[in-house]
Amino acid sequence: MTASSPPQPLDSCRLGELHADQCFHLDADRLVRRLTLGSRVIESSVKVYPGDERAARSDPLGMWWTAYLEGRLPSTDQVTDRLGVVDLFCGSGGLALGTRLLAAEMGLSLVNELIVDSDADATATLAANHDVRIRRTESVTSLVDFRVRGSGDDAEFTYQPELLDEQVVAGADRADLLTAGPPCQGHSNLNNRSRRSDMRNHLMLTVPAFAVAAGIRCVVIENVPAVVHDDASVIATTKALLASAGYRVTDGVLASDKMGWPQTRKRYFMVACHNAEPVPLDAVASCLADEKPRTLEWALSHLDSWAADETDPMDQPTEHNQENQRRIDWLFENNEYDLALSERPECHKDGTSYTSVYGRMRPDEPAPTITTGFTTPGRGRFVHPNNRRTLTPREAAVIQGFPLDYCFITESGSSPSRTQLSKWIGDAVPMPLGYAAALSALAATPV
Repeated sequence: MTASSPPQPLDSCRLGELHADQCFHLDADRLVRRLTLGSRVIESSVKVYPGDERAARSDPLGMWWTAYLEGRLPSTDQVTDRLGVVDLFCGSGGLALGTRLLAAEMGLSLVNELIVDSDADATATLAANHDVRIRRTESVTSLVDFRVRGSGDDAEFTYQPELLDEQVVAGADRADLLTAGPPCQGHSNLNNRSRRSDMRNHLMLTVPAFAVAAGIRCVVIENVPAVVHDDASVIATTKALLASAGYRVTDGVLASDKMGWPQTRKRYFMVACHNAEPVPLDAVASCLADEKPRTLEWALSHLDSWAADETDPMDQPTEHNQENQRRIDWLFENNEYDLALSERPECHKDGTSYTSVYGRMRPDEPAPTITTGFTTPGRGRFVHPNNRRTLTPREAAVIQGFPLDYCFITESGSSPSRTQLSKWIGDAVPMPLGYAAALSALAATPV
């Protein structure tokens, strides 16, 4: 690919009448990305520094993400407009990352008009990295009054939902997009005790209630893929509540490695637009598809020039107990990636279905799903491929798509605990998935 050469598609498809593709080309010292979804074209660029031209030619998408991880957002010649966002169950800002990148590509000035989460320290982290106007640290259920009659396809609001706080109303009035990641632990396949019937599953219904009460144009909801098996039909209920208020809905499961990202994590998304048709998620996935995902080695290579600080919890590896350190050592001494049954706890020695537990990550493959247990070898395949330890929080954060300079901080300004970092990073949505869902919403077609 030469300078000013025509765009080369990574992938293209036709779904019905919708043509979708993703193209890159070099134009002097700029790497240009062009997304086409039907009649909508989104074009933006990032600067390519001397010495990076070869990487930009051989792996343009990888170079695009490298610029993002280094904190360089793209720019565009398109007319700049404003995008107001409400982020419910916001955590430390993982879902917001994809929205921010897309907004930059579309020439939109993003303002988080309102963020809400019961974890005050998590909202402090989000506010330290994003432009936030109103931050609330309480349960979302305390901010909106609503009642639902029926369930599934027959569900409806008993009366018009209403926001209960003037400050919340003020923030919501300026919003064009509502994003939300209701607690997923109740739906997780790792939750063997109350899976499918956990009362936390009903928190998803606060999202359509808030959107309808505030009259917000677009909605993005994310959760674990297993949410579709909830005993109370929370997905069908949410769809029905949105549809009854004039929203068009698309939903499905997106996989980050299918978009070329170096992690196999999957998430369920529901996208709804009022009086507009969101781009079908399967069309978005096809537009952004990349058959060969980048590797764990690619992800971790971005830390090669990072000056690790041994006093920073983000850079501190876990000190494992003697038994777990012995298991990690065994993997390296035997050049293995799976721990032998003889080296496992007694309950595993006769065989186990959790073969990845105590495993070592493979450098030439995408990382497995990063969870809140990434610092513990007994909770997944989280042993570093080259070092005799599990991942540090910063390594896990990069795999999740947090930029290198993302600041994790508590409300008091102190460093977070290891437990907090594990939760915030492990619960986050990988950036490309949030980006894809936001693209479905913000490229919607009016009806």
